[in-house]
Amino acid sequence: MDSITHNAPPLDLRNLVSRLLSSHTIIFTIVFIIAVNLIHTLWTAVYNVYLHPLRHFPGPKPWIAFPFLTDIARFRGTLDVRIQQLHNRYGETVRISHDTISFISPAAWKDIYGHGHPELPKPHVDVPGERHIMTANAHDHPRLRRAMQPAFSSAALGQQEALIAVYVDLLVSKLREAAATTGRPAVDMARWYAVTTFDLIGDLAYGESFGGLREGKTNQWLEQITTALRLIPVLSLAAMSPTLSKILMVLGSRKMKSVGAAHKAKARALAMRRIENAEQKDRGDFMTHFMRARGQPQGLSDDELAANADVLIVAGSETTATLLAGVTWFLLSNAEAYERCVAEVRGAFANEDEIGFKAATARLPYMLACLDEALRLYPPVPSMLQRKTLPGAPTPIAGHMVPENTLVGVHHLSAYHSERNFHRPNEFLPERWLPAARTDPASPFFNDRREVHKPFSFGPRDCIGRNLAYHEMRLILAKLLWNFDMELAEPFSTGWAESQKTYILWDKPPLMVRLKERSLLD
Repeated sequence: MDSITHNAPPLDLRNLVSRLLSSHTIIFTIVFIIAVNLIHTLWTAVYNVYLHPLRHFPGPKPWIAFPFLTDIARFRGTLDVRIQQLHNRYGETVRISHDTISFISPAAWKDIYGHGHPELPKPHVDVPGERHIMTANAHDHPRLRRAMQPAFSSAALGQQEALIAVYVDLLVSKLREAAATTGRPAVDMARWYAVTTFDLIGDLAYGESFGGLREGKTNQWLEQITTALRLIPVLSLAAMSPTLSKILMVLGSRKMKSVGAAHKAKARALAMRRIENAEQKDRGDFMTHFMRARGQPQGLSDDELAANADVLIVAGSETTATLLAGVTWFLLSNAEAYERCVAEVRGAFANEDEIGFKAATARLPYMLACLDEALRLYPPVPSMLQRKTLPGAPTPIAGHMVPENTLVGVHHLSAYHSERNFHRPNEFLPERWLPAARTDPASPFFNDRREVHKPFSFGPRDCIGRNLAYHEMRLILAKLLWNFDMELAEPFSTGWAESQKTYILWDKPPLMVRLKERSLLD
């Protein structure tokens, strides 16, 4: 019987070797890339900590070695509180990243932001779109500031008071309706403040209200602004990784661009409608003053008119609403301060009609002290406004020679909560702002370094709308304290200001308050 032979296929050694080499090459390449990146990361970490020009400044070594840790804290909304903790540990000057130093001493304000020396530029000032007062370079900023300043003068505020009072009175009317509701349900004062200031600033900028206060609901545009502010830390986190940045751009760029384009288009349309409305030519709002130099070499172009009106909407509404929510919470959480403030307001005026800009400033020193104390404990912008030291030579800042191209700033939250600057810094004690505390050496607050408290910034780029914001918050708070007895709705508002996250501004939860219309027989 013939045997059956099974011959194995011929062994293709060349193909086998090629396959083995190919698989090994892929593995080797992956391992090599990982190793190179690891070595680069470790070397950069060693350089940042031990060899970098900023190595002599104290700070947390992990954040200095690995800057992405700072971005993660920013993304999580915990960066500002962490920086405050770092200042408590390391002192007045802290290196919070490989290229960034945070200061909390009064002297740092003048050295970083003040007059009398070449301006330290903002980082990332070259952004797309028309320049506005917050992004303008050192050449354009003085021109924009000069053109816009008349809209925020004392005379302009006098013109604007009647317009502002309309919205304050409407707020009081809406809250009266809420207080009269059966069962006195709690109202979200954070939301009421937001829609009030948004409508108010919209009328000042564009000559028309957004309607949120009258309708009792948040405007869609306001919601978009809040969402956009929360996206900035996400973009910051993406910036540390080109791959992550590309993924986010693919996933979200179309929507972000669409929202951004719609926002800009609406802002420009509103601005142009106001500019072209002859009936509103002399109504005394922002545009009345902006347009006086319209088209002139040192004035504002139409694009600049629209861009600056838009930025005022963002900067002038949410910050004031945040402070009003903060002072409300602090007052209602401190019975003695609340009762004293209410007594002062109700004792200073014979009737509500007497409450105005000048009267609220002149007759209510304790209420003003409460506002200053809320601005200290709960600054609407808790972070630092970064500047970059100039190339070529070190910059003297608060007794330190800071190397070139370093990011620097005064960190608001840390400066205002530091024992180096304030006695009992974490307590709501309005007395520290009264005249006696400044002049009486026996006062426990006599040595407070109040000059560090600059919630509206300092120097040529300080907040142009500072006086407007002060008058708004004084008028609103005085009218509410005159008209209503208020109390926190427990447990909804317990610890309201103590665990908030920050995304440029505070991420505020609802502030639930119960209102009772004041009896005029009191």
